[in-house]
Formats: sequence, structure tokens, C-alpha cells
Amino acid sequence: MKKIIGLVCLAMVLSFAIVSVSVAAEPITKENVGQKAKNFGQKIFNYPANVTKDSVGVVTETSKRSTEVVTKEVKRTGEVVTGDVAKTKEMVTEPITGTAEMTVKTVESTVKIPVEAARKE
Repeated sequence: MKKIIGLVCLAMVLSFAIVSVSVAAEPITKENVGQKAKNFGQKIFNYPANVTKDSVGVVTETSKRSTEVVTKEVKRTGEVVTGDVAKTKEMVTEPITGTAEMTVKTVESTVKIPVEAARKE
């Protein structure tokens, strides 16, 4: 229990140190106090909206990519069924590579969402 309290106190001290350095970087005057509070309030409410907007973009892109993978697979199946047996290898490999590429792009985009949302004003 003492270790937990010690860690919490240490975290608070570090937080205060970081905040004091950040405050010292830009002096607070009567003119910018209200603006700083307004900006802080806007960021608190805009961040979830930006995360949601970026998440919808990722979902849309993922849906588009998955549709492209399915479309290519249907095309390849049609080519193989109509006698183009040389396309059999592509029929097997394209869905795997397409799904892997889609997964990588989705994960990359998802990881970037919080950072991008925090950058937006």
C-alpha cells in the first residue's frame, strides 16, 4: 500500500513539474488567460469528435479495400471458371495478399487516430 501511495505521489510531482515547465514556456498574462481556457475547453470537446471523424474515415477506407478484394476474387473466379486456368494461382494468392495489405493499412490508420485527433484544433 505504501508503494502505491509513493508511486501516486511521484506521478503527481512529475506531472506538476511538466506543467510548470509548460507554463513557464509561455507566460500567462491577463490577455491570454481567457484564450488559454477557451482553447483548453475546445480541445476537450473537439478531441472525441475528431477521433470519431477519423475512425469513420478508417472504417470507410477498410470497407472500400475489402470490397476491392472481393471484386478481384469474383473476377478471378469467373476467369478460371470460363477456362483461363492460368489465373488459378492468382485466385488463391490475391485474397491473401489483399487481406494482409488491408489489415496493415487499417492498423496503421487506427494507430494514428489519437495523434491526428489531438493535433487538430
